[in-house]
Amino acid sequence: MSKNARADLLPRPARDERVDGAALAGTVRFEPVFTAVTSTRLEQAAARALRACGRDRGAAALPLTVDCGAAGAAFPALDDDESYVLALDDRGVRITAAEEWGVLRGLATLTQLCSGSEPLPARRIVDAPRFPWRGLMLDVARHFLPLEDLLRTLDAMAIFKLNVLHLHLSDDQGFRFPSQRFPALPSARHYRLAELDTLVRSAADRGIRVVPELDVPGHTASWLAGYPEWGSGGQGSSRRFGVHRACLDPTRGAVRAAVATLFSEVAACFPDRYVHFGGDEVHPQAWSQDPQIAAYMARHGLADSAALQARFTAHVVSVLTDLERTPIGWDEVLHPDLPAGVAVQAWRGATARDRALRAGCDCVLSAPYYLDLYYPADVHAGFDPGAPEAELLAREDALLEDPRFAHVAAGMAWTRQWRDAPEPPAATAPGRLLGAEACLWSELVNSQVLDVRLWSRMPALADRFWSPVSADPGDLSDRLDLALARLPAWAGVDVAGDVARAVRAAGVEDGWLPLVKQLEPVKWYGRLLGEEALAARLRGREMPASRPYDADTPLDRVVDMLPPESPAARQLAATLRAAAPGDRVADAQLRELAASWRRLPARAGPEELAAPAAALADVGDAILALLDNGIDVAEARRRLEAAAVPFGEYLLAPLPALLAWLERGSGRG
Repeated sequence: MSKNARADLLPRPARDERVDGAALAGTVRFEPVFTAVTSTRLEQAAARALRACGRDRGAAALPLTVDCGAAGAAFPALDDDESYVLALDDRGVRITAAEEWGVLRGLATLTQLCSGSEPLPARRIVDAPRFPWRGLMLDVARHFLPLEDLLRTLDAMAIFKLNVLHLHLSDDQGFRFPSQRFPALPSARHYRLAELDTLVRSAADRGIRVVPELDVPGHTASWLAGYPEWGSGGQGSSRRFGVHRACLDPTRGAVRAAVATLFSEVAACFPDRYVHFGGDEVHPQAWSQDPQIAAYMARHGLADSAALQARFTAHVVSVLTDLERTPIGWDEVLHPDLPAGVAVQAWRGATARDRALRAGCDCVLSAPYYLDLYYPADVHAGFDPGAPEAELLAREDALLEDPRFAHVAAGMAWTRQWRDAPEPPAATAPGRLLGAEACLWSELVNSQVLDVRLWSRMPALADRFWSPVSADPGDLSDRLDLALARLPAWAGVDVAGDVARAVRAAGVEDGWLPLVKQLEPVKWYGRLLGEEALAARLRGREMPASRPYDADTPLDRVVDMLPPESPAARQLAATLRAAAPGDRVADAQLRELAASWRRLPARAGPEELAAPAAALADVGDAILALLDNGIDVAEARRRLEAAAVPFGEYLLAPLPALLAWLERGSGRG
């Protein structure tokens, strides 16, 4: 029997085969039957799955047999057995798993399989994850995300078999953990202990671990707003984004004691074995200009700020170890004095992963999976977490030549300096690659834009994190489109509906809806930095005051709700790639689209869209003229290249595909 019998599943199963047997009717409903171990968790999960795929009602009924070998613990843990077998034919469905966690993954597959009304051929799926850590980091510090957003996120994560929700609970702009011992720490908007308990238990019922993070010793301006005596290098709350000088003073016993108390509170709230302590982006001047800290470093023989941070890290690691927790930090914590047993989250380029592994640290890879950079899904999914370092570096370099990123290529090249980070001593045994985690930093994300920014691409990353390398990827874009169309029923996530409502609310009229469909936000950190700060960064310094956004900037413009990748432009690119020069069908489709662009009015929405509207209208005119032999290819190329630039924070998404179409000699019969 052929493998990958169901090519639209996300993520792809390890093995999916057609088998002998009659097809399952598309309208049948299921009655759960538990033949071995059962639990409230499994019963509720089965009920959720059947509601999500619309199979909890109907005339006919067949058994959904659940054969679970062992009950799970109260909370999931790294390396739980998530394997399962799903068999389906006209007699019903059977899910077999050694543990509850595997049943949950089988139910997620069943939800996707049975969401249509068409008959389902008999099949047998044998499946298990490639990596035990398949995560999503949400930054709830810069913009607070209410509990209802997190619960909805858990439902969607479960559908795509993601199993770690990493909460970045503190940063310069906010402290969201409800400390009882230090009541001046929590921001005006923070979680209550009862809410976090609800979150952790809801996550466990979906086989998802919740990993908390309090970021120390940098990114702590919000800490110093309540307790300025803990600080060095500036103090007080901050609404601006970027690296701050505000930092905890690690030389003070009171600070070390407070940190120990805070992490004990965190450990009491979050049962997961792993606790994240941050450790990233300590400002180089945070400690170097403080005479008392300089004297402390001299007394203890600490050569530089990195050595001082390593000493502080050792204290945090000791605290977490005593709490029976496994510490995990961002890759800046790598240092010759880093204690054993610390896991590392690699974010500064592909080389950070292997530096951590060579140092003997277990590692979670995040560098290629930063969802706040507005990259298309295919870019993120192109990075295999387990690929050789040379392959990952080649993919990083290839992005600099990708026309979709020409406007920010110089900034992206700036990150190559991360490849030269200090190499810690090699361990006798390498660390283990635990898996991968996507990160959505929230400078430009709030509750209103969360689902659009997150789920427009996250299912494709879930595919990377779960599926074997050998699995046939099929057409990822088609599977992603299908998943997004069904997410409203699965998890209450409606990306297309959210975009449509927000665009209308921003004042876009019917005349500019064809324009909005072809727009994307600028990539990388182009929006967050702005032109002035981006130029300063490339010169080796940065002026934070020049950034166009802070934590109080409203996120209610069209650009805030645009998907990072235009589905319409992606579909056009696929059509043009498949078309031979002179393809009449493709030319007709392009002609119709170009005509709609040429008809764009001069004004039908916010003023900031006037320039891209005029440019897209000219693109449409140039394409029609080319197809009608009114201009030559060189003139068409000139006009298209003039439009392939940022218009403020907007890009005309079809331009790279149209220019490639010209290069292939298309446009002439």
